[in-house]
Formats: sequence, C-alpha cells, structure tokens
Amino acid sequence: MALAKVIVSVTALGCFGQDCSGKGVTWGPGIGPPPAGCGSGTGGTGPSPPPGGTAGCTNPSCSSPPCAAPLLGDVGCTSVAGTETYNHEMLSSGDTISSGAHIFGPFEAGFSSQQDNIISTWGCSTPSVVYDTEGGTDVGIAEKRVAHLCNIEFPRIVGNTYYGVVGPCGGHTNDYHFHRGFGCLYAESGGHSTKVGDVASHGIYGKWEDYDLKRLPLLDACGAHIGPTPDSATPVYHYHVQDQAPFTVGCHGPSQSAGLVSVAVCRSLYSDCDNDGGSGTTLTTKTGNVQYDRYCPCFDATGSNMGTNVQELPALSSSEIYYSADSTANSQTSGTTATTTTTTTPSTTTTTSADGSGTSTAQSSASTASTDSASATAAATASATASTTGATDATTGSMESTTSVMADSPVITTVTSEATSKGFALHLGSILMAFCSLSLLYA
Repeated sequence: MALAKVIVSVTALGCFGQDCSGKGVTWGPGIGPPPAGCGSGTGGTGPSPPPGGTAGCTNPSCSSPPCAAPLLGDVGCTSVAGTETYNHEMLSSGDTISSGAHIFGPFEAGFSSQQDNIISTWGCSTPSVVYDTEGGTDVGIAEKRVAHLCNIEFPRIVGNTYYGVVGPCGGHTNDYHFHRGFGCLYAESGGHSTKVGDVASHGIYGKWEDYDLKRLPLLDACGAHIGPTPDSATPVYHYHVQDQAPFTVGCHGPSQSAGLVSVAVCRSLYSDCDNDGGSGTTLTTKTGNVQYDRYCPCFDATGSNMGTNVQELPALSSSEIYYSADSTANSQTSGTTATTTTTTTPSTTTTTSADGSGTSTAQSSASTASTDSASATAAATASATASTTGATDATTGSMESTTSVMADSPVITTVTSEATSKGFALHLGSILMAFCSLSLLYA
C-alpha cells in the first residue's frame, strides 16, 4: 500500500519544472508518479503553473451517494480566488491563489529523502527522522510528528514567512492544492460563511454557520449537514471547512436516504479503514502516543479515526445544526474551555485565539495536544486545544518575532525571543528555495 500511495509530485530545476502530457490526468499530485523524464527539466511540454496556479482540477462525481472520496487527489475544486498572506515555499505574501485550485482530503502521501531540502528549511536538522514513506496521516498529525521528532515549534511564523506542511491558507506546492483552512478564500464576518468550492454535487463553505453569533456547524462523517446557505434559503446538503481532520471531506454524501452519514457508514466506504485488523499505527507526538488508522478519513466525535469505541458525531442525534463556539473549546459535546498563557525567561509566550477572544473555539481531535493546565475531566469525548511553551532557540543575536500556529486550532502563540543562527538559516533557506532544486512529495 505504501508504494502505491507514495507520489513524487514535483521536481524543479530553478523556479519552474517541466510538465509532461498527462499531468493531472494519469500522473501528478495525488494521482501517481511521473513517467521517466517528466518534471526533471527534460522532455516536457511546457512550464508548470506559476506559484498559486493550478494544472486543472477535476471535481469527482458521486452518482449514487454516499461514495468514497479519493484518499489522494481531488475531492473537489475551489470556486473563488484568494491572496496568500505569508511567504510559504514557492508562494510569496500577496501572491494570488487561483480559483479552480485542487481541494484534497486530509492525507499526506509521506516524506522521504526527496523532501530533505524542504524538511531542512522547516528547521529540522536531521530530515531522516521524519521519513514516513507509507503516508496516510492527516496534515495535522503530520505537523505534530514533525514538531516532536525535530524538536521544533511547527507550524510557526517567523517574520513574514510561514513554516508548515501547508501554508497559512491551507495548501501547498506549485500546483496548488488545499488540505485545510481556506482562510484566504472567505471573510470571517457576518453570518453563514460564503462558498469556497464544490465537492462533487455540493458546495463547501467556510467554517462558520454564523460568525456573528459564533456558531459552528454540527457535521456528519462526510463533513456536511443540511441547512440554509448564502446561496439557498431552502435547507440543502452542504459541506463546511473544519479545523479538525478531515478538514475538507471524509466522504461524498448524503446518505442513501438523503440524510446525514454516520461514522460507521463512512468507514464502510473505505477498504483502508481497519485493513490492519483494527490495530492501527502508534504515532508519537510531543504530548504522547496516538493510535491512528492510516488512510481512513472517517473521524468520530472524539477526533479518532480508529474503528474501536467509536463515538458517533452529535449531528446524527441532534435537532440542531450548530453548536456555540463560545461554550466549547474541546469538542462538539464538551462544555470545557481551556486557554493557556505561559511566560518563560528570557522568552515570553502569549496565547491568544484567532478570533481575539482569548479562548480557542475549535472542534477537537483525540490527537490534538492538551494544554499543560487542562484537566482531563468530562472531556471523555474531547481532547485538548493547545499547549504552548517558551522558545527553545533563545541564544544570542538580533530580536525577531516568531509565531507558533497550533495546526488544528485557531490558537496562535506569539514568541519574542533572541534569534539564533538556525533562525537565520530558515530565512536564508526560504530565499534559496525559489532558486534551487526543490523536490516535493506532497499529496
């Protein structure tokens, strides 16, 4: 399974590599490795798309839902353009992310020596420690593992550069594709979030059911529910972007009865769910071990994608289509809120939420890091929101501002610390990336 899912997506000489006939159809990101010579600067038929561009998104069809969504590759396509807010990989702040960009599911295809350059740029001194050629972990878990294995804050912002598996808008690579976020495609204001794309026959909208009233949607295992949208006063089945895996979609709904899709039904659509007999894979992060079912995009109310002790999503039993973001930080079913502010010497760390309220409003994942001060109380169906520590690289040099972004939550940690030679290398690396050979293995 590992070899079948490992994809060599781009190999560039200079800023732009070569395209070959069939890219995006028979090979390419999320589809398969290129034929010999493709992407190596020889034998191509033209340049790759400019940063933020797309080589042609194909929105899949689902004529008899529910259907499995592609584990790697297009699950949908964006319908609006956006503007990148930070430098990330080949994109610069202010670059346009084109409409019609790929929407992928949650999974990365893995990391190998072909990613050594970019892994080093993240600040990982020994890239091999994060190699995972099997892939099939969502980008949130992937970032948590990188943070743990490389002993770095990840993702984070240094100056105007964002370091993460995906960028601040939620996507990456030259042939831009989204895994999560979509924050640059819709405004966090007003009521129901606007539409950002199409997933099979249904629209996908930003994360809010009602931003002004701080209501987040209760969603089924596919990542959708039935309700009104800015485009339809009549309730319709539609998807929402989520802060937790699967981030975009877990499957293509609705159910056979045109209703919501349960976790069990979602799991039944994928042979990869429990294909290991249900034992899963033990993944280690800074906060401990997580049991994880690779390439299974069906997550329950606790944020687990394992097939044991499945906790059904509240949307399947609730008469409401939303929950209050202000009343819960850990899960759709928990009333526990956690916020942490940590001060260290000589560095200071302040945790604030993205909405400025001082508390996190994310739905939880069982794999999310818990705050050091959070109790493991009634959140049996919840995991914690954020954990912050002081800067680990405070030595000597000029002062610079670093922001650590908690990947699965709208919690941002701002760290003011002494810049190190590592920080300088990160800045230099981001500049060199635009001019040197870059190999990516991204789904």
